[in-house]
Amino acid sequence: MQMIVIWIYGVQLMPVTQSLPRLICLPYAGGSWHAFAPWQAALQGQLEVVAPELPGRGHRIAEAPFSRLPALVDWLLDELDAQLADDFSLWGHSMGALLAYETARTLERRGRRGPRHLFVTGALPPRYPRHAERYHLLDDDGLIAKLAAMGGTPEEVLRDRDLMQIVLPFVRADFAVCETYAWDSREPAVRAPITAIGGDRDPDIAIDKLHGWNDCSRAGARVSSLPGGHFFLRDHVAALADVFTRTLARPALREPA
Repeated sequence: MQMIVIWIYGVQLMPVTQSLPRLICLPYAGGSWHAFAPWQAALQGQLEVVAPELPGRGHRIAEAPFSRLPALVDWLLDELDAQLADDFSLWGHSMGALLAYETARTLERRGRRGPRHLFVTGALPPRYPRHAERYHLLDDDGLIAKLAAMGGTPEEVLRDRDLMQIVLPFVRADFAVCETYAWDSREPAVRAPITAIGGDRDPDIAIDKLHGWNDCSRAGARVSSLPGGHFFLRDHVAALADVFTRTLARPALREPA
């Protein structure tokens, strides 16, 4: 059966095939489904890619963005309900990694099937507190300076004050999602195995800290790095696609109890 890749940017979904493993991709703070467009071609014929557009940006610019993770998880589960019924895995970068992890936890807490695999890139394990960071409370100039320092936003966008007035509300909300997050250590680790990958020059995420993802999965975590900073994924489309296909090409194993 021929694969149809889904890109969710509104509320209408295209029909999908059930013949391929599904990879649901969740963006970093300030990101959108466009961040995962390079993997559409790279994974064609191997994985079915789902990239939801979060509220407050793109085609959902009229919708209020979420500023707390639990509410965003609930929205995502409603939005992707039909996509979570079959064999699926989650990939999140930075904020998206937290969203992926808590989505998996919430599914299991509710007695539903969780992801087969969890891919997290550019993200500290959830046990590391993020409360010291208060970027979402910065004024506009301070938040723009933070975005410039992170290196993920084109300079021409940062200099466009009119455009930034559109961008800053959902960027601020995304930072709030991360910075108000509190990990509940009393909840069990997820059943899915985790693959954690970091950039070897990411100034905020030391590779050795990624081993903390082992505590988040009953099946353990594989940790590795790729050259680059926080947005290393943009320079390693083929390498990451290879990780996804090699991992998900294997038959799904029975989830540990």
